[in-house]
Amino acid sequence: MKKKLIILLDEYPFGVGEYPFIRTELEKLVERFEVCILSVSSSIEQKMIPDQRISVYHCVRTFGIREKLETVVKFFFSVCGREETRRIIKAKKDIFAHFYDSVSYFGMADQLRKYVKKNHIADGNALIYSYWFNPSCLAFLMDRKSYPDRKVISRIHGYDLYNERNLHNRQPFREYMDEAIDQLFFVADAGLEYYLAHWGKAEEVGKKYIVAPIGTEDKGYARKEMLYGRRAAFHIVSCSHVIPLKRVPLIIEGLARITDIEVRWTHFGTGSHYEETVKYAEELLGDRKNISYEMPGFVPVEEIMQFYVENCIDCFLTTSSTEGCPVSVQEAMSFGIPVIATAVGGIPGMIDGNGILLSQNPQPQDISDAIKQLYGMSDKEKEEMHGRARELWEKKYNAAVNSEEFVRVLGEIGQGMPSG
Repeated sequence: MKKKLIILLDEYPFGVGEYPFIRTELEKLVERFEVCILSVSSSIEQKMIPDQRISVYHCVRTFGIREKLETVVKFFFSVCGREETRRIIKAKKDIFAHFYDSVSYFGMADQLRKYVKKNHIADGNALIYSYWFNPSCLAFLMDRKSYPDRKVISRIHGYDLYNERNLHNRQPFREYMDEAIDQLFFVADAGLEYYLAHWGKAEEVGKKYIVAPIGTEDKGYARKEMLYGRRAAFHIVSCSHVIPLKRVPLIIEGLARITDIEVRWTHFGTGSHYEETVKYAEELLGDRKNISYEMPGFVPVEEIMQFYVENCIDCFLTTSSTEGCPVSVQEAMSFGIPVIATAVGGIPGMIDGNGILLSQNPQPQDISDAIKQLYGMSDKEKEEMHGRARELWEKKYNAAVNSEEFVRVLGEIGQGMPSG
């Protein structure tokens, strides 16, 4: 009889959400476990249909006056709430804001906790796999003493890791969750290093804390004729949300400083600052004869991958101010595309002979200089860089290989649990 595995997700299948990243894992997990997905998406409509062997539960959390009052009372009477209170007061910094964040975090966890109990989702000794180290994970950590045989593991990425990704520069309940979690899987070495510097214990590396990159699917890699020495435009691709953290205007400002190279720039992605960024591109690049660009907005990942198949891309460029181990960079590497990227998050560990690493906060001139440096390389240097990009992807970021190892580890955890 298969062990029950409950996967905690923010969106899928009520939104696309995690699906592009967890799809390869799911295909392997259903062979080894009785899989149940528990989503906390705010969407009511189920937009995707999982494998028929996967059962789906949907907790829609609500926060009316009654729920908010109940949350505050339960927070101050709970063990984790009292611990959190002591830490916030002891820190003597942004006390009200941090209380607000922690109470809200607790409320989201508690509503999921009640939903799970009401629907008997985790009865027995289920293995809990939280895709994010967030309130959904906390919901299952709050009852550890009542369910001593239950195992809870979690991945941890970016928004759920870095203090700086929180509005008030603090991740709630970290010490409590660290103590209660069985294993924590990091998508990059840089994430583990950050966690150790803030909450973790060095002696748990390789035991409780494990680096396990997710990777991307292989959409096919065939060495295209890269047209070395060609006079066609130097083709740059970027792919990200158009929000302040991603600093897309910095790309535009860098391109605006290039006058002696014919450049084609394609940016995939939309976001809160999309319209104003399109206007900014028109303002700085619209009348430039040596630069063409397109910003098509949101494009499904399948179409982006096909774009990589059908076009010769000279480099992938990201100027993000914060990252984990960006999937967009991994996808580009899988096609043998050199990368120009900022030295943030896990990116420095992704650049090794396959591109150019910028500083954490580059200036527009740094962007243009890096592009011109890549453009000016010899045919042999370019060919080696393209090949190295694919080689690194095969070694570190092949989702088929990485998911096989991750599922094996989960299988071992499941085997060590009591039956029932």
